[in-house]
Amino acid sequence: MGRGFESLLRHQFPFPSGAANPPPDRLVRMLFRLISRLPLPLLYALFGFLAWLLRVARWRRDLVDDGLGRCLPEKSPAERDAIARDFYAGLGRLVAEILHGSRIAPEQLGERLDFENEAVVREALAGGRRVMLLAAHHCNWEWLLLECSRRLGAPLVAPYKPISVEAADRWARDMRSRFGATMVPSSGIVAHLIAQRGQVRLLAMLADQSPSAKSEQQTWLPFFGRDTSFFQGPGWIGAKLGFEPVFIAMRPAGRGHYVARFVPLAAPGTRLGPDEILAAYVQALERQIHDHPAQYFWAYNRWKRGKRLYD
Repeated sequence: MGRGFESLLRHQFPFPSGAANPPPDRLVRMLFRLISRLPLPLLYALFGFLAWLLRVARWRRDLVDDGLGRCLPEKSPAERDAIARDFYAGLGRLVAEILHGSRIAPEQLGERLDFENEAVVREALAGGRRVMLLAAHHCNWEWLLLECSRRLGAPLVAPYKPISVEAADRWARDMRSRFGATMVPSSGIVAHLIAQRGQVRLLAMLADQSPSAKSEQQTWLPFFGRDTSFFQGPGWIGAKLGFEPVFIAMRPAGRGHYVARFVPLAAPGTRLGPDEILAAYVQALERQIHDHPAQYFWAYNRWKRGKRLYD
């Protein structure tokens, strides 16, 4: 978890980590604390305006249009333009809600995020099995992590990509771990799971991120009809370390309200291979994007490179 969040931070709070005089960590943390204390309606208004400015300035609009064209070719240009407008408006809501998540009360979060079919997770955990929750940069993935760590009855571990701005990274880690989640840098998640010797029973991952060209831990799968690279980690962890893969399909239910449905990617007792787990995840993700396209994070360059002959 991290690339989508860092992209939002960089453009809503443009603190250049490599600048000659970067803002002091204390100042950055103070800024986050002060803004997050604003009432949620005021946060919506503030970041809604900033999101409108991003749309007017065409921030990453080429990426948004390219992604919509690849994934939703059946939509007319006018329909895709309407989805893009909704996407930019959703960015403002998302940032407001993430900031509010640093102090949201547990009962308020429970009222705003409803779970469907969570019994599949609870029953697996009660039966002594391990569960890997696979989500995406869709709807409000930060609230989803908070509620899963609070509500599913088992300690949750989640990998994350550290944010380059140290103060923002510390704030994000504190926010994400509010209800007991253990945040582990993505580069060390496999070592952490092995070191725990089977003690981790609930793992949550965002599996739609793109590996770098140099990464050896990637595989290529059809995603909206085009070969696309995915990290092998979720598939390898599920198959080799015995985690049952469960996709979380999240959908909006009004402003600031969501429903998350837990969808098993394999029948109970069935062991899938690493690529089979990832293929099932990609298929579920495609359906989710088709159903609620404006909620996906289109501003990320998911197709920044094509598959090479030797990949």
